[in-house]
Formats: sequence, C-alpha cells, structure tokens
Amino acid sequence: LSLGGPGATTTSQNAITAARNAGCVIFAAAGNNNSGAPFFPAAYTGVISISAVDINSVKAPYSNFHPTVDFCAPGGNVSQDLNGDGFGDGVLSTHRDDSAFPGTFDFVFYQGTSMACPHAAGVAALMLAIDPGQDLTPAQIESFLTQSAVDLGAAGHDSIYGHGLIQALDAVLLAQ
Repeated sequence: LSLGGPGATTTSQNAITAARNAGCVIFAAAGNNNSGAPFFPAAYTGVISISAVDINSVKAPYSNFHPTVDFCAPGGNVSQDLNGDGFGDGVLSTHRDDSAFPGTFDFVFYQGTSMACPHAAGVAALMLAIDPGQDLTPAQIESFLTQSAVDLGAAGHDSIYGHGLIQALDAVLLAQ
C-alpha cells in the first residue's frame, strides 16, 4: 500500500487483521514526512511497514521512522547523484504523461517509501512463487524476511531500519 496518514480506526485495524488471518501479506509505505509519529496503514498491527534508504543504505532524508517500521528498502534520493551517473539517485519507474492525447510513456526517477515498499512486496511474491504449493503464511514470510535482512543502524530492531535492509536472494532461498 502506498498511501496513508496520521489517523487510525478500529474498522481499518479489523480489516487488516481479517485479511492477515485469511493469509494475506500486507505491506505499507512508512511515509515521507521524516517523522516519528505513527503513519497508517503502515503502523497497524499485522502490516509490514517499509521505510526507505538511499543508495548508500542510509535512511533517506524524507523517510518516516517509528517503532512499527519492520524493514527498509531502496527508496532513493533524487536530490543527490552519489553514483555520478548524471541522474538523481532515485528509483527508476514507469511514467505516463497525459498532457496530450493519447499520452506517452517513459521512465522517470522517483523517491519515497512508496518506491521502497514494492521492493519488499516483490520479494514476498518471489518467496511465494518459488513453491506455489507451499502456502507460506504471513508469519513465515515475515520471519524469512527478518532472518535474511541486513541489520542497519542500532543492533537488532530499531525505529529507522526495522529489522534491516530487505535481501531478495537470501529471503527466497530461506523460503525454498
């Protein structure tokens, strides 16, 4: 999920709980306010909250931080070009320009926890695809992500990086 704000409701928490109990793994962007305040839906129980890091695996300047952050993933920082390629260090994404009919498609560099979150959700999809009949539970997926993450910042879980930086190959190998 790439949406959110400061408010929480019992109805939303109940929906998240029901979805997780039904076997759904829910990922949400931690938010782009550089704030330690809870950001929902990422801060709901049962949601895997993803913060963002830059090209050097350091907290992106906009990324929210909170004890409910579970993991971090590449979110980019378009205000810098640390790799010297002539582009801001964002995450390359598809873009549709609707300014003229029928519209054109191209690629642009974006930044945000909304760029980081799909990295993590994609790793979970790969974990599920490795053996479709295995039926991994949300708890197993979260456990494999935790076991394979590279711990950043303070040792163990912290409010900036959660359990650490998502590692696709290692998580998929654990799921295997």
